[in-house]
Amino acid sequence: MSTVPPPARIDESAENPYRAPSTAMHEAMIDAQIDAAVAVHDRHPLLAKAVGDNFALYARRWHLDDAGGRWPRPWHWPAVLFGFHWLMYRRMYLVALAVLIADFAIGMAMVLLDLAVGGVVLSLGVQLSLGIFGNALYRWHCRRMVARAQARFTGQPERINAELVRRGGTSRLALGVGLALFVVLRVVEGA
Repeated sequence: MSTVPPPARIDESAENPYRAPSTAMHEAMIDAQIDAAVAVHDRHPLLAKAVGDNFALYARRWHLDDAGGRWPRPWHWPAVLFGFHWLMYRRMYLVALAVLIADFAIGMAMVLLDLAVGGVVLSLGVQLSLGIFGNALYRWHCRRMVARAQARFTGQPERINAELVRRGGTSRLALGVGLALFVVLRVVEGA
């Protein structure tokens, strides 16, 4: 008669890389993330008003949680994929106008000078430039907005906050106008 030894006991205290984290550890990680986000928001309240709802995302992209204040992360997918429309949505109207004029000029050069490949390369260059500099451009825009509000309403913090809420954040109306303008230009370009 053979006896089968009892199964070996698994040491519960050993670290198992496949086991889900304990609830207490998971909650502690979430609490630490919330505390870090609140701390960044508290250090940059006016910038948070200028950005709006996505401040936590842009604070990470701009490295606001780092003490060194490094250069913003260099790649921004919405700026690459939606270029002009992203600029309009984020209320960067002058830059959006510059991009629109550049795209229109490239399109005209493609037609008038018969630059099929060169025009595509130039258009792609504009889009890639927005992807590379999108985060830095938006940070510059928001800081400029804060500086202008502070200069205009010196000593009036409630007016500064109101101005940043009014002028900051995003604009669906501007996005709609941008889409309509884009369609009109495509129709005119095709005619």
